[in-house]
Amino acid sequence: MRHKARYRSRGDGFEFEVPLHLTGFFYPVYRESWELTGSLGAGLVIRPGLKCVVSEGEGVWFNSEPISWGPALEIYNEMGGGSSVHLSGNCLPGAGYAFSAASGLAVAACYALAGKMSAGEAAMKAHVSEVRCKTGLGDVLAIWDGVGLVLRKRPGGPGVGEVENIRISDKIAIVTSELGRLSTESLLTTHHEKIMEAGERSYREFLKNPSLANFLEISNRFSKELGLVDRSVEEIVRPVSPRLLGWYVKKRVLVMVVEEAEIEEVAVNIGASLPIVRVFKPGEVEWRRYLETILDTSPS
Repeated sequence: MRHKARYRSRGDGFEFEVPLHLTGFFYPVYRESWELTGSLGAGLVIRPGLKCVVSEGEGVWFNSEPISWGPALEIYNEMGGGSSVHLSGNCLPGAGYAFSAASGLAVAACYALAGKMSAGEAAMKAHVSEVRCKTGLGDVLAIWDGVGLVLRKRPGGPGVGEVENIRISDKIAIVTSELGRLSTESLLTTHHEKIMEAGERSYREFLKNPSLANFLEISNRFSKELGLVDRSVEEIVRPVSPRLLGWYVKKRVLVMVVEEAEIEEVAVNIGASLPIVRVFKPGEVEWRRYLETILDTSPS
């Protein structure tokens, strides 16, 4: 069987890619089970994401370093190991790229490909593990069901929660840089009341006009209300602000959305203040289609 480049067979293993996710605003919804718990909000699914290569050996790795904690390792241990899962990507774990969700989905997908669970079961397992580890609430759902700008309309894991994909131009880019690290658990604990109040208000406002421009405006205000934006961040963004469609801060990731023609100018200017600048495009659904196609065509 021939597979497309982004999702192909490697002898006894597989290679595929899982997108990342940059939430703009949200608020938690806690229910009686991990499957039903989640969040309502909106964010950008982006690529390139995490490339996953499965081969002989043991352990879970990211950019050649062992992963020692989080959903990816929890799922790997629950399923009994049995192979080596190598993840790589252009992101910083713990900064706000939804690394825990993407890595958990990647590892769970490996076991789906091995015939140990269905694709839907793998997606829900990644969500449950993320909620249990307190590393996220809605990122798995957004990545699994989302393309581009994603509105989470019903909380819960894949198969329970619901999203709406809002069409945005494929001629835009997402330029990011890191301001540090901040755990999801710390964010939820430190800013709980502000997140609940500002998040619900932001969500309801966005429903009145679900567009990229409104998303960026609301996300900017949400990150400021949470105290994620200070004077130093404002100073970094000010020189390039006329070239931006909008910007916000997700945990400690500075997110700037631009037209493709503005990428270089924005990246150079931001690079004068921050050491690492990354460029992404809106995410697509092909990665999941590849997974489901291989599962559908694999011999039982």
